[in-house]
Amino acid sequence: MCWNTSVRQRIPITSPEDINGNTSLSLKQVAIMFVLSASYLLPEMMFGWTAVVPKLEDTSKFKVTKDDVSWLVSLPFIMIPIFSLLTGALAEHMGPRRLLTIAMFPVAGFWLMQAFAPYLWILYLGRALIGIGAAVVLTIVNPLLAELYPGRFRGLAGTFPKIVGCAGMLLSYLLAYCLSWDLATAVSAAPFLPLPFMLLLVPESYTGDFIVIEYIKHTITTYPQSPYWLVRKKRVDEAEKSLKLLFRRDADVDEELKAIRNTTTPEQCEVKNQVRELLKKQNAIPLVLLSLLFLLREFGGRGPVLNYTVYMFRKAGVQLDAFFCAVLVGVARLASTCISACMLDLVGRKTFLLAAALMCAVSEGVAGIFLFLEVEKATWVPLASVIVFVIGYGLGLGSIPGVYVGELLPTPVRSLGSAIIIFICYLAHFAVNLVFLKMTSFLGLGLTLLVFGGANLAIVPFVLLCIPETKDRTLQDMERAFVLREAQEGQANSAFEMDAMPSKAKEH
Repeated sequence: MCWNTSVRQRIPITSPEDINGNTSLSLKQVAIMFVLSASYLLPEMMFGWTAVVPKLEDTSKFKVTKDDVSWLVSLPFIMIPIFSLLTGALAEHMGPRRLLTIAMFPVAGFWLMQAFAPYLWILYLGRALIGIGAAVVLTIVNPLLAELYPGRFRGLAGTFPKIVGCAGMLLSYLLAYCLSWDLATAVSAAPFLPLPFMLLLVPESYTGDFIVIEYIKHTITTYPQSPYWLVRKKRVDEAEKSLKLLFRRDADVDEELKAIRNTTTPEQCEVKNQVRELLKKQNAIPLVLLSLLFLLREFGGRGPVLNYTVYMFRKAGVQLDAFFCAVLVGVARLASTCISACMLDLVGRKTFLLAAALMCAVSEGVAGIFLFLEVEKATWVPLASVIVFVIGYGLGLGSIPGVYVGELLPTPVRSLGSAIIIFICYLAHFAVNLVFLKMTSFLGLGLTLLVFGGANLAIVPFVLLCIPETKDRTLQDMERAFVLREAQEGQANSAFEMDAMPSKAKEH
């Protein structure tokens, strides 16, 4: 038996932008994308906050040991896997947008709790609570955006949260460079004061002009909810309104709604039914492959590079100010992520992912060799290598696996599958961050980077052999990508044949 991972290029079966003549995003669609993506500020600023930890060691407020540093960096990342599974179940019950909004309301308070903590244990508590909010964001946002936007724009929609998040990480690095640790932490609360209200004021559908109070009352219980989720809840009329909200009020969305209903059933809302679906090979295979991809990325050292940036530059003997170098890293990552977002729907996911994995592997390998051999007068090499790494990470490793979560996981298991992947990913992320300082003490920074480079290099053959290209594919297409077939028959998966398309799509 084998599965089809080679996707032939053709016109998507049903695509609202083709059916209704929309070949570019409307201002409404961009606004919805921006508001949902803004929630990604939380996990990325949680990453970036670790740049202030070296200043925390110098404070007289707490006595911070080396173990405290490891736990302050790593603690949120153990909360994410613990609560990601619960998030998947809650999202099916409450709706993803509503759960995301509720999770965003207390976030500003969590930042202020850390900034003004009188005791070290309160700082720990604040970091843990931030991790719970990040679990909601990481589990919900990418699958939700994949369900809201058609294939032509899914690459941009899936990458846009990373752009906003990279801007948040850069902001954290700048705050760490310019301010004391407690003031930098307090200022980090600012973006999360308006964010939940922005999420509230994105309507699900248009029902005429609202009086302000009625509008707010209406939007508290409405969208942007996923049309897939609405169909699972037997709210087909609302799913149709949601699709029209995303495209045009007068758009003909019957074909898209029919395609969603063909792959979506009310039984999929039940976790036990999702578990049963997950045991089917065509649903389990993409989950296993994506889990392996995320694991290789974590073992490639993305956590230590982003969370221990200042420590790495100090240990490598870089002559420039370590906090200033962290800002350079943030700028490089933001720029490369913007390039990825602009090009992903033109070039394709696999091309960027392969190039990014090679860049990350080579940069870590070069830095590891120079540090292991202790080459004199080459202190600029670690800085250059880290910048090349974050450019590669921004081009593909940082964003494309998240895009794949929304595209490759089939509808029956998308919520549960996303939660499982986040659980596995951040369990590994927690472990790598927790042992990183001990690894560098035992192996040295050079050998540690060589180990990380080997994991990134392993991504290349894995993606070439096992991961399909999803560019210009509908979600319905991708649900058929891993349907098993008899190898000896020598027949291609009919899901990708032109003669398997509905007559209306053939005319396109």
